[in-house]
Amino acid sequence: MRNTNLYFGLIPLAQTFTDEANQVLALTTGGFGGTLPTGTDFISAGGLKVTIIAHTVGTVANSQQFGSGYGTVTVGDVVDITAACTIHATNGQITMKTVAVDAVNGFTINTTTTANNDNIVVTGLKPFAPAHGIAYNSSKLVGTAVSGGSTTALNFVDNGGALALVDTITITHAASKQKEFIADLMDVVADDNRVSGLVVVRDDMRNLSLPTQRGTVIASVA
Repeated sequence: MRNTNLYFGLIPLAQTFTDEANQVLALTTGGFGGTLPTGTDFISAGGLKVTIIAHTVGTVANSQQFGSGYGTVTVGDVVDITAACTIHATNGQITMKTVAVDAVNGFTINTTTTANNDNIVVTGLKPFAPAHGIAYNSSKLVGTAVSGGSTTALNFVDNGGALALVDTITITHAASKQKEFIADLMDVVADDNRVSGLVVVRDDMRNLSLPTQRGTVIASVA
């Protein structure tokens, strides 16, 4: 068996803001997975993204204004405005630079009809707290079990180099696809010609899953 590390992203991180009346999005622990990101470089390092569904696009106060770097934006477009955003070092407040401040990447909310500033979504892209993700060496996988109609349990031991009780990771997938999921997993941990290094089995944060040729359709992990 190849010495492969298996990664599981355990929690999706996203907070939606509605009726925004200013250029600051205040993340909360309740809305963003229980822990606020820290460090002013968290966004620039790819830790999160900010998107908005455009509404009443224009150049006046009663419209949303987008910098030239976004091209032509029309109502209903999902626009990634991460480039307009900076984050406070400790309190989770994200500031969106206005078009007046940054003519290329800036974004200015509708300051007249704030109810139009809906569907601003902050999505986490990288784990930053212990509960967000975990990796196991494939040699610590000691067994698998059917744990439900659409779930498979993976049992690991000796996580982090310390003897401990079995850790169980539960994968949710298409109905009755336990055998297929296990076969997909064995393809990457037992075949020296397929993969090396870190394998993402399921990352709920980035919505990434182990590739499959068997219709497994991995949906989530816990």
